[in-house]
Amino acid sequence: MKSSTQMSALLKNIVKHSYLLILAIPLTGQAEDRPGLLLNGSVSAEYTDNVLNNMNETSDTAFIINPDVKYLGLVGKHKFLLSYNGKLATYTKDSNLNYNEHKLALGARLDHSHKINTEFKLGFDKITEEPGSTNSSTQSLTEFNQYQNKTAQAKLYYGQAVSTGQIVLGYRYNDREYTNNQQSFRDVEQNQFSATFFYRIAPKTRMLFQASTEEYLYEDQTFGNGFTFNQSSDNNLYLAGVEWEATAKSKGIFKIGYQNKDYDDARLNDISGLSYILDMIWKPNTYTQIKLGAVRQTTESAQLNVGGFLSTSYSLDVSHKIMPRTAVTARFTTNNEEIVAGNSRTDKRNSIKIGVNHSLRKWLNVKLAYKYQEKTSDIEVFNFESNTIELSLETAFD
Repeated sequence: MKSSTQMSALLKNIVKHSYLLILAIPLTGQAEDRPGLLLNGSVSAEYTDNVLNNMNETSDTAFIINPDVKYLGLVGKHKFLLSYNGKLATYTKDSNLNYNEHKLALGARLDHSHKINTEFKLGFDKITEEPGSTNSSTQSLTEFNQYQNKTAQAKLYYGQAVSTGQIVLGYRYNDREYTNNQQSFRDVEQNQFSATFFYRIAPKTRMLFQASTEEYLYEDQTFGNGFTFNQSSDNNLYLAGVEWEATAKSKGIFKIGYQNKDYDDARLNDISGLSYILDMIWKPNTYTQIKLGAVRQTTESAQLNVGGFLSTSYSLDVSHKIMPRTAVTARFTTNNEEIVAGNSRTDKRNSIKIGVNHSLRKWLNVKLAYKYQEKTSDIEVFNFESNTIELSLETAFD
């Protein structure tokens, strides 16, 4: 942990450069009534004392620009959405850390009749992986891992959300390809089919029953001694739960059931057992919002020759308005990973983020946030801790 004097120095380092943020705010772009074009964006400075989240603890400051563009079109009852979100980061010390992210999506919601609706989405993402967010060590990294995602999704809705019963059938394809740091062994294609039945038991409460199967397809990894490894698997989920919006103060969804991950390679340990998902929002009053989240599921391995593992995570988000134009926020997350391999271990990650958001104008916000992360493991090389301070300006056209 850093002393208060050190943390004060970190804050000064960001404030010192804040004038660059003001210069970078776009001078054009106004709110557009929907349907139509909506332009937003943000600029920020971010200081981290352990950029790659490893035991070397290298510090650096990044200046980040985030353009955000959406276009909504209506044709009768049908909706079409084109969106782009970018992230361009430049570091002041180490240019090897510079990166850019791009997320492009094209979606359609087609209203065929009172009972039948369909939904389609195509996407292309270029993503930078957060160091320390996987089961792999970041000790040897000199730049962030990057990958590309190509996705296609389709859903068929039979019945409306207000109906007594509703059936939702879904298909999702994802092609993930890593582009640097010799991570190609993680390239994977995913095909997921799902079916969900909702049954209304009260005016604002529905029971649900869901089954899904997902296929993970990896390429064979062949080594000089003729040893071949393949992480391909089938993952099945069977869940039951409830979706509610009982009052204006509370809404959410909770699903619980059984999961089973079956590997093609008999040398890898299959995974089965309890699975659950919770996503709940509670508003005790008009100026406070609390969000709870929980997930227990299997996670793909980021280590060569190591299969997937069970991951259990919990999150708590709190937002509270202390004045009409000022809010304080806090987010706490904890994650536990049970990794069963040649050297079995348990990894635990905790993070807390505290921030202040202030509305300078109806369309312009300023944010200051502090984030602390730590990871502890049975094997020392996976341990790290980091502190981050971020100052940002963002537009809020709607």
